[in-house]
Amino acid sequence: MNCNLCHNDIKDKITDNLGKIYHICSNCGLIQLDKGFHLSIEAEKQRYMLHENSNENKGYITYLNNIITNSITPFLKPGNRLFDFGCGPEKTWAGILKEKGYNISTYDPYFDNNREWSDKYFDAITAIEVFEHLLSPAVEIEFLSSHITTGSFLIIRTMLHNNNRESFLKWWYREDPTHVSFYSETAIMYICRTWNYELIQIKNQCEIVLKKK
Repeated sequence: MNCNLCHNDIKDKITDNLGKIYHICSNCGLIQLDKGFHLSIEAEKQRYMLHENSNENKGYITYLNNIITNSITPFLKPGNRLFDFGCGPEKTWAGILKEKGYNISTYDPYFDNNREWSDKYFDAITAIEVFEHLLSPAVEIEFLSSHITTGSFLIIRTMLHNNNRESFLKWWYREDPTHVSFYSETAIMYICRTWNYELIQIKNQCEIVLKKK
């Protein structure tokens, strides 16, 4: 099978104690869940509806504000045009950014499937807890990159694996059934080389800021 990020022919795989199969790309470091274990579209949507990512969840709001402090305000200013890719049903992240003065557009294939932004370019695109759900990351990154120009940012929040197989099989992050793509720093550097980004930061092994060259 081919890697969904770099299209390399993958021959390596590991299996967990429940029989779930993960394919490991030796070229870019992506680990992807075998498609035989992917949820159906309806089951995936139902799983997302269980998330408590609302304005009433104080812990979630604190978490989002920390991301803003680490990965938004050092690089962007109020009035900048931001695109929230994968906004979810509540649009909580977009709402906080709007309150802070940013000009926000949103999209989600399940909850906000509009095309009002399709001819726009943005100062930053944010993908908060999105990349781990992508079935075809190369396709999505190509799409996102077509909406940012030189000097603009791609800001990703996803947890990175450490290339250790034993640790990966014990990792709680892979246990969410909607998580199908797992990235390492190697994968992030592949993204930079392929789509012409500069790596600005990787903070806490999960907050990634890339700047378009």
